[in-house]
Amino acid sequence: MAKIKIAIAGVGNCASSLVQGLEFYRRGNGDEHAGLMHPDVGGWGATDIQVVCAFDIDRRKVGLPVEKAIFEKPNCTTVFQRALPVSDVMVRMGPVLDGIADHMGDYEDDRAFRAADQEPEDVAQALRDTGAEVLVCYLPVGSEQAVKHYAQACLDAGVAMVNCVPVFIATDPDWANRFRQAGVPIVGDDIKSQVGATIVHRQLTRLFGDRGVSIDRTYQLNTGGNTDFLNMLQHSRLKSKKKSKTQSVTSQLDVPIDSNNIHIGPSDYVPWQNDNKVAFIRMEGRGFGDVPMEMEVRLSVQDSPNSAGVVIDAIRCAKLGLERGVGGPLEAPSAYYMKSPPVQMRDSMARELTNAFIAGGTAKAATPQAGDGHAADVSVPAAAPKTALILAAGMGSRLFPNASLPKPLVPVAGITLGERIVTALRSSLGIERFVVSLGHEADMVRSYFNSLTQRLGIAPMTFVAGDDWAKGNGASTLAAAEALAGEPFILTMCDHLYDAGLPLTLAGNAPAAGGMVLAVDRDKSEIFDMDDVMKVRLNDAAITEISKELDQWDAADTGVMYCTDGLFDGLRRAAAEGRHGLADGLRELAKEGRATVCDVTGNWWLDVDTPEALAIAESRLRGALRNIA
Repeated sequence: MAKIKIAIAGVGNCASSLVQGLEFYRRGNGDEHAGLMHPDVGGWGATDIQVVCAFDIDRRKVGLPVEKAIFEKPNCTTVFQRALPVSDVMVRMGPVLDGIADHMGDYEDDRAFRAADQEPEDVAQALRDTGAEVLVCYLPVGSEQAVKHYAQACLDAGVAMVNCVPVFIATDPDWANRFRQAGVPIVGDDIKSQVGATIVHRQLTRLFGDRGVSIDRTYQLNTGGNTDFLNMLQHSRLKSKKKSKTQSVTSQLDVPIDSNNIHIGPSDYVPWQNDNKVAFIRMEGRGFGDVPMEMEVRLSVQDSPNSAGVVIDAIRCAKLGLERGVGGPLEAPSAYYMKSPPVQMRDSMARELTNAFIAGGTAKAATPQAGDGHAADVSVPAAAPKTALILAAGMGSRLFPNASLPKPLVPVAGITLGERIVTALRSSLGIERFVVSLGHEADMVRSYFNSLTQRLGIAPMTFVAGDDWAKGNGASTLAAAEALAGEPFILTMCDHLYDAGLPLTLAGNAPAAGGMVLAVDRDKSEIFDMDDVMKVRLNDAAITEISKELDQWDAADTGVMYCTDGLFDGLRRAAAEGRHGLADGLRELAKEGRATVCDVTGNWWLDVDTPEALAIAESRLRGALRNIA
């Protein structure tokens, strides 16, 4: 697999740690995966990144090879990989604009920036000439004009951007739309560290909330001795940084607190600390009986390596976005890796959604093509339905033979089946209305989905329940007839997981009036449970028979279909004869030529109906396995 070609804007301490890390892991020093959040992202390892272009404005760095420039003053980060391969990548002169704070001139040369007396190069042209695919922006805090200059160059050159600084690009609606229109992905804004002050403060905030402790007051004070802290002595440059760090923490609060009771931000520059950042976090709250409690935490880290472990993931996610033709902010990776993403969410959820993105399911994702693992440029069809029916009535007796946990509440890699289905359909098709057919533990399932809608910020769901749901999934489907009268819809089983590309492909094959279209997989070699899979016999695209007992068959039922309310005609006829399976209704429609298929071969899907299937789904969604059907 070809390496990801990156450009770096700002060859400072963070760039030094990143470049050192690429060689450190290439040499296999220490534990092969120690310090890596994702050893593998889309097939790219930690060493599958190549620096092909770099920009800076400091006279000690411009004109030097990158592998030498990263060790020049005023850089002061830890050197953990001194020996680096020789390259022909010279640091180019970038635009100064507002990149140097006025007070830098008051400090000694070894501590401050010193601008080179050269004309800046054309950034966009340099990106084109070097074949850069992703630009990592490491400019100083407060460099509003300079960061926007590089962002525009990315748009002009078609290069993805990882914005590590608190200049709001991905979170600005106008900039986000410009990246979206250009088909260029961006991960932003303002990088989180692996275990830094912000992520620790966020986790403590959630801990207090989850354990029922009200937060009254909190602060986070930070000191350091690198150029980042020196730069932020100019308070006019600090505004965006304080905003970014503060909103990152307050986004985790269940109940907002007065702005006078929260203070988060860099506090002072201590030269002898160099790249050592020390954070002091204090939290005051009230627990049971309104009894006060206090917590104080001191965290000491090497600042730049702490961020490089995150950037190395963000680069690979940005490249995935390019491969899949996704333009604009990558919401899940941005939420996981950045302090100020377009959509704030809990870190646990952001992690799972990022893993899903890496595994292949993504908002606005293109459809994977069979055999190549990549994606075609496919947008949501204009006629795609905006309603989905989720069959959530089953008991899950095969999945949990000794328990009664309803299937929608079964966790798979930290996220329930119910949530995975909802987010997959929202991300792929923009589904706006969900109808949920209940049965086993109906009240519990209804309560869960109500909670889910509030957390995800979506419209309240419609719930239906048939008295005869236990007879079969056809009865559960028929219970939704009134709620879905006259409306096209996607029907999905609650225990079938799939990539976002599957419903996206299906939605491009609208059923004829009074008919339905079933998503099928023709690749029998990848079927997990051959005995239990619903088998489909075809005549071209027409269904001629559907049953688990077929000896001769052409494709497997994936558990997802695009329907009109004609589906209920077949279900009623089957029910009148005492047959209550969904397949029974499809069989009736097939007799009249109203049941057809859409080939979704190449998209990942899995019927999570047994402990073995659950284990496979866990492995897949945690990134350990790929291409499992």
